[in-house]
Amino acid sequence: MRTLVERIIFLISQREILGKWVGAYDEVSLKKWLSAEIGDWRRLEDWVDGSRVVAREPVLHVVSGNTEHAAFQSLFRAVLMGCRSWVKVPSAGLLEFEKWAAGVDLVEVRRELPDEWREPEVAVVYGGQQTVGFFREWLSPKTRIIEHGPKLSAAFVFAEREGIFRDLADDIMRYGQRGCLSVQMVYVKGEVEAFSGRLAEALEERRPKITATFSEAGGVRNERELARFRIANGAKLKLWESVGSIDWTVLMDCENAELRAGPGSGFVRVVAMPEEISQKTLASELEYLSTAVVEPLCYAEKLDEAAPPRICTAGKAQEPGIFWHPDGEMPLAGLVRWRDLG
Repeated sequence: MRTLVERIIFLISQREILGKWVGAYDEVSLKKWLSAEIGDWRRLEDWVDGSRVVAREPVLHVVSGNTEHAAFQSLFRAVLMGCRSWVKVPSAGLLEFEKWAAGVDLVEVRRELPDEWREPEVAVVYGGQQTVGFFREWLSPKTRIIEHGPKLSAAFVFAEREGIFRDLADDIMRYGQRGCLSVQMVYVKGEVEAFSGRLAEALEERRPKITATFSEAGGVRNERELARFRIANGAKLKLWESVGSIDWTVLMDCENAELRAGPGSGFVRVVAMPEEISQKTLASELEYLSTAVVEPLCYAEKLDEAAPPRICTAGKAQEPGIFWHPDGEMPLAGLVRWRDLG
């Protein structure tokens, strides 16, 4: 796949596999995406207005194991740009991704981290603070590092609509509430308790398709017990939970509106909408906000001070499409070097 045409033909031939991980695409959308980030898609192979771009390589992709999205999306971008790639997957593996990547040219996937991978031209690192910190130290100072550290997503509901609870349940539960796009808190303008009860009903109908890990299950049980203890001591909380399982949990919290991550496995906090949506009211975790679900979307301007990288309607949190900018970055532009003529 030396030419862009060959790479596009290959990616289009793989849409049945890749679609659920990267979103819908065709030749027109891929060229539009390229032009949006490098000015003109032809620059990958020709001089256009005195400039062209050259793919950086090799690219090291360090991907997490919570979902396979990061692995598919990161390598998809590199294949489109023509970058030779090394992919470090978790030691437990990413079976669907590894099976697909085995048939892709210029790609090597490993579960261990070989010492010869210390000097890629670019490293795209997904993971927690410990993972990001490790690779800052381990990689060569010459390597350009693109970091995608820990993130979380939240919903901001200013008004209800038909189907909103079903859509929010999907935003919470799809992929086991793992990954930066999974909603973990819901801010509500209006009657919080009634909203929480209806969301609990939707979660009961939705149910997870991914089994919780031992760590997630333990975290959920601890959070539930802590909530019950606080309720018994007069805290303004209310708890809804799946009977006989840790499939889902709704915790209405009338005491603390600060944005914070939960234990996963369908655990969501519902709080009253503050008058001002900013770091002052949502606290320091606001800097880790990835996607803000806003209902209705016409209220998006209310989040201007918070400035989340992505805003969408309920039901779309897990479907950013290929054109999104992870953590506010242009993912294709970071994989090329520019050359100028004249």
